[in-house]
Amino acid sequence: MISAKCCARLLRRAHCRCQFGSGVGRQFAVRSTQFGGVLPGLPGWFAAFGMLVSLGYLACGGVPSTNLGRPLPAAGHRYGPTTPGGYYVRVEPRTVTMSANQNPQITVAVETAAEQPVDEVLVTFTPSEGTLTTGGSRTRGGTVVGTFTAAPGSDSPRTASLVVAVENTEVTVFIDIVPAVFGR
Repeated sequence: MISAKCCARLLRRAHCRCQFGSGVGRQFAVRSTQFGGVLPGLPGWFAAFGMLVSLGYLACGGVPSTNLGRPLPAAGHRYGPTTPGGYYVRVEPRTVTMSANQNPQITVAVETAAEQPVDEVLVTFTPSEGTLTTGGSRTRGGTVVGTFTAAPGSDSPRTASLVVAVENTEVTVFIDIVPAVFGR
């Protein structure tokens, strides 16, 4: 990890020996006031600070995923317990912005109070417009993944809703549909 002392030396454009997670020391030197000409016109400390923040963000695994059909993480809001099964429900994503020609995936996970997946639980989807297709209406591996398709026709922006129901628990997903832009 880069220490505060090392960061201060980098910002002063001095040599620095930094320790990383593997214990291997690396030499760094910032000699230019424009950080190697990468960002002309900006002072070297500004570019070095931006680089350190970016590297820290990447090192901490802060890169978001855009795969909407992935398994749900352990974190997130759980709805329930349902009656009579006592299950808990997670829905991802809760809001979606899409163009009219996209087909986002909605993942529903059903689990016990101890966060163990539950199979063979009926999940129903009720869209306000368009259609939602799934491989089955019962959970497999604790999840059901559905693909939403907007209703054809209108090119005006609108918001659709999708009600996900598991026993007596309902979760509403809001889907903002924007016109598809071609030729840009």
